[in-house]
Amino acid sequence: MDETTENLLVMWLLTGLSIVIMLLRLVLRWFRLGKFELGDYFTMAAVVALIIRSTSETVPIVWGTNQGVAKIYKTFTHEQIYQREIGSKLTIVNRIFYTVYVWLQKSVVMCVIQNLLKGLGRNIVIIVSWSILAATFVPAAITCLIECHPFVLYWQVVPPPGKCAAGALQLLVFSILEMVTDLMLIVLPVRHLLKLQLSWIARLRLIMLFSVGLSVIAVTLLRLLMNVLKLHRSGASHDIANVEILFAAVVANAPAIYGLIRTTIGSSARSGSKGSALQDLSGRSRELRTIGSGGSSKRRTGNMYMLDTLQHSDEECIIGVEQQSANYKSGSIASSATVQNTHP
Repeated sequence: MDETTENLLVMWLLTGLSIVIMLLRLVLRWFRLGKFELGDYFTMAAVVALIIRSTSETVPIVWGTNQGVAKIYKTFTHEQIYQREIGSKLTIVNRIFYTVYVWLQKSVVMCVIQNLLKGLGRNIVIIVSWSILAATFVPAAITCLIECHPFVLYWQVVPPPGKCAAGALQLLVFSILEMVTDLMLIVLPVRHLLKLQLSWIARLRLIMLFSVGLSVIAVTLLRLLMNVLKLHRSGASHDIANVEILFAAVVANAPAIYGLIRTTIGSSARSGSKGSALQDLSGRSRELRTIGSGGSSKRRTGNMYMLDTLQHSDEECIIGVEQQSANYKSGSIASSATVQNTHP
C-alpha cells in the first residue's frame, strides 16, 4: 500500500467513525425522546462540516499542494502545476471547515453545560461562555485567510510561494484558542458535578465522562509541538488532525450517548420497582430528586431534575440516572417533592 492510499484510508476511517458516533447520538435521541434539541442540530451541522472537510482534503492528498516544492517545482508539467493549484485551494477549504467542525463540537458540549447549569442562577456564566466560544471562533477562522499577501500565494506553485501557505500562524492561533476553550468546557461542568448529592463512585464516573476533553487538549498540544519543531505542517500532523477529529466527536457526544443509553437500560431494569421515578405516561405523579438539598425537606425548584427521561434532556438524565442507580442499589429512592404531570 502506497503512502497516498494509506493516508486516504486513515482519514476516511477516522472520519467514518466520527460520523457513526454523531449519528448514534441522533438515532438514540430520536428513539428516546422523539425530538431533537439544539445540541443535536449542532451535531447535524458538524456531520456536514466534517464531510466537506474530508472531501476537500482528499484532493490535496492525491494531487499534492504548493508546500515543499522549492526543490522540485522546475520538473512539474502544466498538468501537475494545475493539480497542485487545485489541491492548495482546497487546503484552504479544509482548514476553514476543520475549524467550523471543531467549534460546532464545542457548541454541542456547551449545550450540555447549559442544560446542567440551567435553573441554578448561572445565566451570566452561560452567556459569557457562549460569548467566549463565538469570540474565539472568529480569529481561528480568519487566520485561515490572512497569512499570504497577495492572497494568490496560497495556491501559487511556480515560483514557490514561501512559508505563508503552510499556515503556521493559523495552526498556532487555532491550537491555543482550542486548548483554552477546551479547558473552559471541562472546568464548568466538573465544578458543578463536585457539588451534587451523589455517591463518590457516581460522582467520579461523571467527572471522568466530562474530563475526556483532556484527551483533545493533549492531541492538539502534540500536533502544535510537532509543527513548531519542524517549522511546517508535516504528514504526521495531518494524521494527528484526523485523530483529533475523532476525539472531538467522542468528547462532544459521549455525555449524550451515555445519558440516553443509561436511561434506556435503567428504565427497563427498574420499570417494575416500587418507588421508581420512571413511570408510564399515564398522568400519574412523578417523583423528583432535589440536587444539592443536603437532605433538607425544603423545596428548591431551581435545583430539581425530573427523572422522566421522555421529557427532559439527556444531560438531566445523566444526573437523574446516576442518582436513581445509587438509590436503587441501596434499596430506596429519596425524593423531596412530587408534582402532577398530565400527558395527552
